[in-house]
Amino acid sequence: MTKLVYPSLDGADRHFAMLDLIPDTHAWIKDLRGCFVYGNRLFFERFGFTSLRGLLGKTDYDLAPASLAQKYCNDDEQVLKGVVVNDRLEMISAEGQSGDWFLTSKWPIYNPAGQIIGSFGISRHLNRTEGTATPFRELRAPIDYIDQHFASNISVASLAGACNLSVSALERRFRKHLRKTPHQYISDVRLDNARQMLKETDKPIGTIALETGFADHSHFTRAFSRKFGVAPSKARRE
Repeated sequence: MTKLVYPSLDGADRHFAMLDLIPDTHAWIKDLRGCFVYGNRLFFERFGFTSLRGLLGKTDYDLAPASLAQKYCNDDEQVLKGVVVNDRLEMISAEGQSGDWFLTSKWPIYNPAGQIIGSFGISRHLNRTEGTATPFRELRAPIDYIDQHFASNISVASLAGACNLSVSALERRFRKHLRKTPHQYISDVRLDNARQMLKETDKPIGTIALETGFADHSHFTRAFSRKFGVAPSKARRE
């Protein structure tokens, strides 16, 4: 997708109305505060709203369980710094509902002066049609295993064995659907959980490193800084 440039977020429902025509795809726009200023019909109906009006002004914390809302907001922080999220496999759920698997992408929205004024996201549902369900079918077992065991010492070989796959088949699936290796995905899950713990707990950074699967404090700090652009200590202060 090319760089998204709009004078303002006013009238987003008119600019993006065509997204209502795309099957099995949720789309939304948030302002700098994380408040929704647009959502296509599939998106707002998922949360029980009969019209866009019900969604406007809401945040992720109004719509999703707190643990998931925090992850979405953490993503938004990065997107509002200019980071693009491409085709990440994740589970999305509303309060009181079971989760569904989606491939999610997010982009910053700029005004003509080059300033970021909001974020745009789309999530393609992987459970609905045979064509788009392939990533869900092929990655559900390893993704679920990683989510449950990220704090332990997971090697690519042990992950492949737990999912009854060869190492080459496992790596091929991750490259095909997520454009990353299993090792990179494991690291991403660990770092996302570590960032959440930094925000929500007072645990020492060394303890968080160990509890999210990193062998030592220095390795964790390097990986965290490389992914998020700030050291864990600074991320906690911010």
